[in-house]
Amino acid sequence: MKPYLSLLIAVALLMLPACERQSNVNQSDGVKDAIGARPYEDIRDAAEDAGDAVQEAGQDVKDAVTGS
Repeated sequence: MKPYLSLLIAVALLMLPACERQSNVNQSDGVKDAIGARPYEDIRDAAEDAGDAVQEAGQDVKDAVTGS
């Protein structure tokens, strides 16, 4: 039974690096976003605002159709 236990431990130890958390590739852009230092900040903010407005309009249309 001891070889099976050793094999189980070896497999578990080999699998641990596969469970490692993936790094965030956009982390530097996220920091720049937080401090407002992204390139073309005004254009990106306008695009984000437009996307939010479209989502709100879609929700309003959905509410009007369902009668809520």
